[in-house]
Amino acid sequence: MGDANQRLPGLQAGRALAALAVAYFHSNMLFDGWPRDSIFAIPGLKEHGYLGVNFFFAISGYVIASVCSKADFSLREFVIKRIFRLYPVYWAVVLLTVLLKPLGLFLPGGSYKAGYILYSMTLLPQEGRPFYWVTWSLEYEVVFYALAALIAPILGLWGLAATLLALVAWAYVNPPDFFSFHLIATINSDFLAGILAYMLRHSVSYVPAPVLICAGLVGYCAAAGLQIPFSGAVAGFFLVSGLVAANWSCWGRGPLKALVKLGDASYSLYLIHFILLWIPALIFGHLHIQPPPGWLAEPLRYAYLAFSVWVSLLMWTHIEKPMIDLGSRIVRKGQTGAVAQAIPNGL
Repeated sequence: MGDANQRLPGLQAGRALAALAVAYFHSNMLFDGWPRDSIFAIPGLKEHGYLGVNFFFAISGYVIASVCSKADFSLREFVIKRIFRLYPVYWAVVLLTVLLKPLGLFLPGGSYKAGYILYSMTLLPQEGRPFYWVTWSLEYEVVFYALAALIAPILGLWGLAATLLALVAWAYVNPPDFFSFHLIATINSDFLAGILAYMLRHSVSYVPAPVLICAGLVGYCAAAGLQIPFSGAVAGFFLVSGLVAANWSCWGRGPLKALVKLGDASYSLYLIHFILLWIPALIFGHLHIQPPPGWLAEPLRYAYLAFSVWVSLLMWTHIEKPMIDLGSRIVRKGQTGAVAQAIPNGL
């Protein structure tokens, strides 16, 4: 995803926070069997950190809307860049998961049938859980990418928004009793929120960024605590709008600069944190190691998160970025070839 809108520091920080929220939410799996009075989790994140996925979807809606609305939008370029953005690092994680099985480190309750793994590696929709559990969200991403690439260049962003609205309304009013390949699903309202944030970005630019960000955070609190329908999508609209509008110089300094940098590796963090979570749990189980003293619970949690961040940055540097650059080179090579063919011989 090499669009300039992705490089907005606010959105990059948002990506990092979304991935960290999901990793924090899953980190509670570390403490099965620990005394409850030894765990001091951050309220909200412990129970509702999964909302980071919804926010990821809202960011994707904004970015893909910016890409597909370009006058020079190219389906070929879009597909190539999405493939090199999504698949190489994902396949690397799947390969690691498979290679760990002979060591006795395997996904609990998961099937290792070759056909199941290979299909899951396509990220195409399936009714059940994919081989690598956390990648269920990537199936929705791929479906959204396909909708956006096919509809937006013809019907525009309003057409894409109307299509998503119709599918979300169908899912909410009369959920189908058949598999819809993730098309008819209320969670697609988060993509819609991001699209609307892009379309209305000039209209909301008069509202101070802190106000928009606060409105988004309140919306996610409503989604978590009150379970108000579509409050998460509304929250995504405001939070994405606020982070886009937050053109602050402080993004380039101190902890915020590190957060923006982590935004680059947020996809790797989302993918790898789950492996780094269940490997030590399985090792402890195999070796029959008792949980450490209760006072170590929270230090271990933050050590796990810090290690996950470090590994994800390595993955970004050595897998993600080189593959993204390769995809960009392939696109440029194709563009150069097309220009050369268009120039008559002898000129």
